[in-house]
Amino acid sequence: MIRILMYIGVVLGLAGVTPEACATAPPTYALNYAVAFLPEDGVAAIEISTQRGTGRLIGLDLDMPADTYRKVVGDGDVVRSGDRVQWLPPRAGGTLRYRVLIDHRRGNGEHDARMTPNWVVVRGDRLFPPAVVRATKGSTSLARLEFKLPRGWVDVETPFRKLKGGAFAVSNDARKFDRPVGWIAAGKLTTARETIAGTRVILTTPAEERMDAAVTLAILRRALPEMRDAFGPLPEKTLIVRSGDPMWRGGLSGPDSLWLHAERPLISANGTSTLLHELVHVFTGIRGGDLDDWISEGIAEFYSLEIGRRSGLITAAKFERAIASAGKSGTQVRTLRASESTQDRTRKAVALFAALDAELRADDPSGLDALTRLLMRRATIDLAELRRVARKLEGQDSGVLAKVK
Repeated sequence: MIRILMYIGVVLGLAGVTPEACATAPPTYALNYAVAFLPEDGVAAIEISTQRGTGRLIGLDLDMPADTYRKVVGDGDVVRSGDRVQWLPPRAGGTLRYRVLIDHRRGNGEHDARMTPNWVVVRGDRLFPPAVVRATKGSTSLARLEFKLPRGWVDVETPFRKLKGGAFAVSNDARKFDRPVGWIAAGKLTTARETIAGTRVILTTPAEERMDAAVTLAILRRALPEMRDAFGPLPEKTLIVRSGDPMWRGGLSGPDSLWLHAERPLISANGTSTLLHELVHVFTGIRGGDLDDWISEGIAEFYSLEIGRRSGLITAAKFERAIASAGKSGTQVRTLRASESTQDRTRKAVALFAALDAELRADDPSGLDALTRLLMRRATIDLAELRRVARKLEGQDSGVLAKVK
């Protein structure tokens, strides 16, 4: 309790908040997330603690399937109903405790979360599941995240800002409840760090894996300034985690972070780049609606080529060949609209966004950049919203988007 109250005082002090300002500031309560990795059991022991301040956390309704989240207990009332757990802490605050199974396989049998005796790679949203939050009116959280590592584990990397003493400050400006999401790596790691285009880039991998840090940083030195010009200021910190089999042989993005298979080429022979593709997801945060996954995937894949061209990582001729090839591959796709954008559907979307970029540039040299920056301000994008934003920029309906079905 004392530690959490001290944290509130430190945060307010660093922010320059005076006692007078506190009278008008939004009410706040403290959250402390604690993780202890237990590789011998394949689980992490989790504690979520809250302490009332000028505001109070009333309760959490968490999505916690019993086969993954076990031994759920806590102060106050804890009630499981199927896959949901409701926690009502005491008014003064309390702690919820549980264990979460780390390893997780995708439909093809490859992992997207993995813990070995020497390291762990996992997303924070697996450790801390989504929840419906109840708090006193107008209350926001002040949150921090701390780790207890097994003997011999020497490092932990997250997308969050590190505090004195080794904990991390967790903040999400878009939400009043701060939950630690994004990729996390811990254990015996090899790590490289460099500030590029205003973002502190952290490259990390299990010490036993190959990372190609020098090549990766060389690519990022060219690509990130172009991404900043296209999308606006980059995050304060960007974490890139790499690891090999049996992890999924692709890339996965998260808030201010991404994971990439250790053997995935940084730039493919056709000019596309999984690294740049996932970074577009990270920096734009664009998500397609239920039937419009092609929007986010098409934009990310188009910019993996476009940023490569702008930065000189691929030639203009290779860019043009890639766009032409994408159009050819997508000719057999009858509709872009589906719950998941398959490879050919994404390639069809790439050709469409290349055409839309050219159409937009007739009125504004920033082209698709201007559209993308507007889409970044929205939670999810469907076809109707995409058409509306394009119409706002062009002053008329988009001829390219009118053809989408």
